[in-house]
Amino acid sequence: MIQRLSKSEVGFVSALAGEIWREHYTPIIGIEQVEYMLEKFQSSEQIYEDITQNNHIYFTFKDCSKNIVAYCAVFLQADHVFLSKLYIHSDFRNKGIARGFLNEAIRLGKSHGLDKICLTVNKDNGGAISAYKKMGFKIVSSCKKDIGGGFFMDDYVMELSKI
Repeated sequence: MIQRLSKSEVGFVSALAGEIWREHYTPIIGIEQVEYMLEKFQSSEQIYEDITQNNHIYFTFKDCSKNIVAYCAVFLQADHVFLSKLYIHSDFRNKGIARGFLNEAIRLGKSHGLDKICLTVNKDNGGAISAYKKMGFKIVSSCKKDIGGGFFMDDYVMELSKI
């Protein structure tokens, strides 16, 4: 079941982020950058700030035991919805959860008169790139962003048009 993240669940999402990121991203970007990015972008404090001050909307997916096993975050831009985060525990991938999150983003976009969704994805994250392409996203550009600490995000920008 997909629901909006409540403020009381922020710590659970941050803990889930740590588990997912360490497993999935360590081979891609290394443990030092993983730990840096977890603290900078996925800490409880940052998620809480995203919700309360940065106008991010977080959605969660809970398993049958009501444990959060996936989450995503979106925010509205002038001409599109930006899909900022979409992370699914490895035991729950390929079960339609990402599509469910995308449908929530589409509903949100349409309700605000927006007709596209954009995201960034690490160029070496082949599984995610493939999944996004299956959902209709296309690579439209690339970007390299200095995130501090001597680290960079080297990403593709992907877009889903005419939602």
